[in-house]
Amino acid sequence: MKRLIALTAIAGLLLSGCGATTTKALTVKWMTEADQDKSYNSLHADISKTVKYLRASSSTQADLHTLCSVLNLEIHAANDYLPTPDTQATDLLANGYDTLATATTQCDQASTNPAKRTAAIENFRQGFADLYFGMERLYRVLGRTGTPR
Repeated sequence: MKRLIALTAIAGLLLSGCGATTTKALTVKWMTEADQDKSYNSLHADISKTVKYLRASSSTQADLHTLCSVLNLEIHAANDYLPTPDTQATDLLANGYDTLATATTQCDQASTNPAKRTAAIENFRQGFADLYFGMERLYRVLGRTGTPR
């Protein structure tokens, strides 16, 4: 009888591990569902373009409105995939998306005001830095070498 109880307990412990999923496996699944690498690269390209327009004194309010409105939608779409399976990555990405959303609002309201354009550029820089470090954290969790591009 004691042997049967011991075997049942061991079998239960072994089976309980069958459903366990690692953070790495959950992160792989999340990265795929969120298409995170593509989203990150797209945001990087669009932020770079927007910052170029903010720096160009010839950019019109209409130019900035269009770029910043589209970028704002892109940022909110990426934010919808949070949280990640890793809390540190989630915090970094969430901070980045929040700062970038602020930057898009500032960009849209900057018009020809150099000080407002500079403030928007600084928030784009800070927001993207948080995204970069969030991606770097995800890469660490996945065991990837290299850095986000």
